[in-house]
Amino acid sequence: MPSIVCVVVHPSRVFREGLKTILSRGPFEPVCSSSSIDDVPATIGGLSEPILVLMGVRDGDNLGEALSAAKARFPDGHVVVVGDSRRRELVATAIASEATSFVDENVATPTLIKQLELIAQGEPVISVLLLKRLLGNSFAPPSAEAVPTLENDKSQPLDNDVEARPGPQLSRREAAILHALVQGSPNKIIAYRLSITEATVKVHVKAILRKIRAKNRTQAAIWAVHHQALPKIVHADDGEPCG
Repeated sequence: MPSIVCVVVHPSRVFREGLKTILSRGPFEPVCSSSSIDDVPATIGGLSEPILVLMGVRDGDNLGEALSAAKARFPDGHVVVVGDSRRRELVATAIASEATSFVDENVATPTLIKQLELIAQGEPVISVLLLKRLLGNSFAPPSAEAVPTLENDKSQPLDNDVEARPGPQLSRREAAILHALVQGSPNKIIAYRLSITEATVKVHVKAILRKIRAKNRTQAAIWAVHHQALPKIVHADDGEPCG
């Protein structure tokens, strides 16, 4: 795997140096570390390859503004918040501000590296435990107008999507893929389990985001956990749940 260019942003120098050391154990190339996104040289934003921006936070930091600044500086980059997942307000703010993902700062190094590798490949993941913590407290569910109905569409073939309409519904194929997103499965794994191509998975994911009015895979996973009515992943050949 080619080197993944990344930027580390955190008020603490100790945190930045520690994270850079961890990144050096994987296919990452930290080109800059700073206490603020405003201190990152403008020339880095002009690099041709995608950039992974890792942002840490302290108490009292305005995460929403920091994320907005990072996304403005690196519109094609993957902006990941690294923090304490027990602080639900941080997770909720990160997701509401359209961070690519939120990674718990207490995860084991191999897990962190694997998660960041997937994110850099366009496969953002978020742990189910983190989602349950978030939804178990004060995270506001979508408004009644924005909550579509999720049904097992047994009357239609697996490859046939339900057309978007008022009160949109998800087909069985879409529901299965949404369940896989909750599990943090990348497109490659979903495609293998359902015997379809990765390109087809991407098309379905876009359709799911449109129907449930989510902006990214993380928001879709949170919506799915909140509306616990998802079937298990199914094989495309027999339509029966996998064990």
